[in-house]
Amino acid sequence: MQEIKAISVKSLLKVVPVVFAILGTIIGLFTFFLFPTDVARDLTVGARLLSWVIFVALYTLIMVVGLAIISWLYNVVAGKIGGVAVALEPKE
Repeated sequence: MQEIKAISVKSLLKVVPVVFAILGTIIGLFTFFLFPTDVARDLTVGARLLSWVIFVALYTLIMVVGLAIISWLYNVVAGKIGGVAVALEPKE
C-alpha cells in the first residue's frame, strides 16, 4: 500500500476549473432553459442567457475555491495523522 501524503493545490487548479465549468454549463441549461424554475420562466431570453453565464462563472468559482480549501485541509490533516492508503499497480 502507498499513501497520499499531500495533494498539490496548484495541479488541481489546472484541470478542475474546466470540469466545473462544464458541469455548471449543463446544470445551467437545465435550470434556465430545459426545466426552468418559476423565476427563470418569467425572464426574457436575453436575461436567461445572462443569468446562465453568471451562474456558470459563480458555480465554477465557488466550487474551485471550495476544492482548494478541502485540498489544503487534507494536506494539513494528512500531515498530522497520515493520508489515504491506496494500492497501485504498474501500467502495462
